[in-house]
Amino acid sequence: MEYKLHRIAPNSEGWVRPSRGRLSQEGVGSYVYEHGFGHEDWNFNIDFAIDGQVLGYTVALPAKKYEGQRFGLVPATFDAGGWRAAGYYDGAILLDKPAAPSASAVEQMAIDVFELAKINQVAHRYMNQTLTQIENSIRSDFVYFRWAVPKDRIVVFRESLPIPPNIFEPGRQRMVTSYNLSEEQFRAITKLGADASGREGERSEEEGARRLRLHWAIERKPQLVAAFKASLTSFACSVCGFDFERTYKERGIGFIECHHTKPVAEIRPGEKTRLSDLRAVCSNCHQMLHRKPMLTVEELRDVVEGK
Repeated sequence: MEYKLHRIAPNSEGWVRPSRGRLSQEGVGSYVYEHGFGHEDWNFNIDFAIDGQVLGYTVALPAKKYEGQRFGLVPATFDAGGWRAAGYYDGAILLDKPAAPSASAVEQMAIDVFELAKINQVAHRYMNQTLTQIENSIRSDFVYFRWAVPKDRIVVFRESLPIPPNIFEPGRQRMVTSYNLSEEQFRAITKLGADASGREGERSEEEGARRLRLHWAIERKPQLVAAFKASLTSFACSVCGFDFERTYKERGIGFIECHHTKPVAEIRPGEKTRLSDLRAVCSNCHQMLHRKPMLTVEELRDVVEGK
């Protein structure tokens, strides 16, 4: 097996979705600088697995002679403090031709970019695009997905971890360079995660949070959920009034969950869901609404208000 380290753009969301604040920011790579997001932003999203395989992206690629071979790959960022490992792929295959994520994955990627567009965190050309147009824009760049790795061979660190210079310290820090690692260097970097967490790495803890946040967007129609959120004039919870922006400041801007007032089991084949069937709720109230026995928004509001 070959071993490599490839530089990727920094990400505050564990590389399961794009993070905000990188448009026109230095040190993130030219594509992220210009677009506000990059294809590596989904490198550790296990929800996107196809037949147990996750597709990954790096700007740099090994030479063509390595196509079809397995790699130990360390995606890492670089800043003034030095190299930081995001996690690793242990047994990724370098594909001989580009591969595309599943249709549901592409829909979710488009929603992620659509949400950034609502708060002016992506390139201007995305600002006035529909969800479908953003999806088509993302599809046009699929030539860059060249890594395939079993989802159980992916480890993302809780936080990106500094790589000590005695393990790895090249003279350059370019996005386009494929840096060689020895097996000893690769294993030393993977051990950083085990040392930091007290166990063998941490496999994308963001997965659970994502299923909670987008639970109904995945089971229902994501375009409808996106349209509902775009129609809101307030992102306060319709049950308890909690406002993510008020509590979490910039990080909470535009965040709210979408509750379907009609349970899935009650929907008849061919029946359509309308925007009026949806309610904006916070994460806690969303869980309480679906706890057995299920309550309506109005009933749960009465519980919160002590009626």
